[in-house]
Amino acid sequence: MVTIWEKEYQDQRGTEGKIRIGWASWDKGAHKTKSVKWAYKDTSGKISRGSPEAPFDVLIEMLLFSLEKNELSAEQIKYLKDSMWKNIVRTTQNSY
Repeated sequence: MVTIWEKEYQDQRGTEGKIRIGWASWDKGAHKTKSVKWAYKDTSGKISRGSPEAPFDVLIEMLLFSLEKNELSAEQIKYLKDSMWKNIVRTTQNSY
């Protein structure tokens, strides 16, 4: 991945890493597809080869499938709703 944006993130198990947005690793520098990656370090201190990377269409479908199968907790669903609404309002205000 060629990183464009990143932010620090610690998951619920305490694993520290970064969420990255950038040009997908499978495009081999062609800059055609953007993806999102959860980049965490392995025991040697390098970004784990198992760090997942997905294109946005797959990410959205994964989230919808998780909701459909009731795999998200009530707290996760509330966080998702609140965060999405806040970002939709912010994005809408900035587009005028």
